Amino acid sequence: MANREGVTRLAQELGDLGVSLFSPENTRRTLQEAGIQAAPIEELTQLPAILDGKLQKMHYTLLAGIMARRDHPRHKEDLRVHQIEPIDVVVINFPAFSVKQGISTTEIMEQVDIGSETLVRAAASNFSDVLVLVRPQDYGLVLQEWREQGEVSEGTRRRLAAIAFQYAASYASVIAEYLRSSGGDLFPDELTLPLRYVQALRYGENPQQRAALYRWVMPSQPDTPHGACVEPSLATSEMLQGEELSYNNLLDLNVAIEAASSFTVPAVAIIKHTNPCGLACGDTLLEAYQQAHAGDPIPASGGIVGCNREVNGDVAHELSQLFYEAVVAPSFSKEALSLLRKKPAMRLIATHCLHKPQKRSTHGLKKELRPEYPLDVRSIQGGLLLQTPDYQGEQEIEYTVVTERDPNLEEVTDLMFAWKVVRLVKSNAIVLAHKLSLIGVGAGQMSRLASVQLALEKAGSRARGSVLAADAYFPFPDGVEAAARAGVTAIIQPGELGVTKK
Repeated sequence: MANREGVTRLAQELGDLGVSLFSPENTRRTLQEAGIQAAPIEELTQLPAILDGKLQKMHYTLLAGIMARRDHPRHKEDLRVHQIEPIDVVVINFPAFSVKQGISTTEIMEQVDIGSETLVRAAASNFSDVLVLVRPQDYGLVLQEWREQGEVSEGTRRRLAAIAFQYAASYASVIAEYLRSSGGDLFPDELTLPLRYVQALRYGENPQQRAALYRWVMPSQPDTPHGACVEPSLATSEMLQGEELSYNNLLDLNVAIEAASSFTVPAVAIIKHTNPCGLACGDTLLEAYQQAHAGDPIPASGGIVGCNREVNGDVAHELSQLFYEAVVAPSFSKEALSLLRKKPAMRLIATHCLHKPQKRSTHGLKKELRPEYPLDVRSIQGGLLLQTPDYQGEQEIEYTVVTERDPNLEEVTDLMFAWKVVRLVKSNAIVLAHKLSLIGVGAGQMSRLASVQLALEKAGSRARGSVLAADAYFPFPDGVEAAARAGVTAIIQPGELGVTKK
């Protein structure tokens, strides 16, 4: 067993219920140290632990004892003739399949526990007669039911069998994910997504909907809640204070992380309804926050704040002056926590991971996309849409000036900032920026001109001297002309055949 949490108590209580215990050597040693006697599996199989014990769990005596139906006369006779004992309880969990640097494929595949997976599936397929336990959190509930009712109900057995089959399927899907990673087969004919439950959410997109959060289980990443991370993730973050998150909270928080992580210098994003209403870079995180809030201060209230640096006392003092639904950052200083805990309604989420730009390409079916960067998955009626994540390095984009005047250095700097921001805004997306600060956003409009006008209205007099970024090309000159009349000095857009935002 990989996870021996609670196994000694389970074994003790099973023994008290009259169950004879058999165990592989490592687990048997753990039980013996706790004063619990268990016989070696060899007593059932009469087979030595050859091939490092790989065949021990697949011996026909074990499988027959598990799979034999107790209400089937022929099965009962087969057990009697071959002197095979029926097995009533199977307790197994096997180590997470993981990939470490510098280890060959042969060594990695040595981890695959075929025997344990075989026993799990065998026991689950005969759940009416055999209890199958693959998670320590199920031990106590099963034992309580057994003690109180003298047996484990059919409903509980069925639920445990479903857990076991899913456990084995998830294990196999992680292995398949690793094997696919070397071949670039991103979209196979059959696909099982390796996901693990994290928590239930307050509600879904609407209060009448139920929702839950799952996280990717990837062979190259530690299978622990706060293990070493490749990139910041809400699925492995730590909630430091505040009430449960909703589906919409998590959508906003995800955009906040993505926005703040787009920059190497201190950056703060303020998100409202999955769109940035404030975003800025600064020499310090405090300066970045102040500029982000100044971008559009009225809708900022009640928004989600994302930071790419630790939140210190100065930033926390500013945050505490307003109401925000949540703040997400790599970490919070002790002083910041002390200040922000006076605002218990403000959720604080620490990712325990650096928030920085992703440098990997996603063009083509490249090996480096997997397994560190899982596919982006969205649902449609009756199916799922899968695509590679939207990471594109600046070095992969070729810029062409199509006007007589080249932009100056300040304009180029703001254009690069605006280009990163506009990909976060929902179509038709227009953003105005000045001095590395977002000053106007136009989103969700049916016409590009309407988005330009909305962004200009938000910016007001600040539009003069600003730059504009669009997520798609301008089909007509009206949007460009409106921006020019307002004093916008430079525009960046993908061109008719360029890369557009998602």
